[in-house]
Amino acid sequence: MNPKHEPTRDSDSSGVKSWMVEFTVEDGRRNQRHLTLIKADDVNDVHNELLKELRLTYQDSEKVDVTVHRIEPVSTYTDALLFEGIYSP
Repeated sequence: MNPKHEPTRDSDSSGVKSWMVEFTVEDGRRNQRHLTLIKADDVNDVHNELLKELRLTYQDSEKVDVTVHRIEPVSTYTDALLFEGIYSP
């Protein structure tokens, strides 16, 4: 059963959330897996911010193929009972 993901909210009421984006980039020479955290209002803004990040990171590459595996709002919910008895200080 997959856990429910509830977005985190910043202290202001702007609706900005943190989004976890997992993707793979192939630029002809290599295949690299990435995991990044993006602050954005919605999925469209996440796409725009990801494009900016890709342009900066791969500005020397002529062409890149990007496969997005996952885009999820970050959840701060932690069920402490899941870790009870497993870890000790």
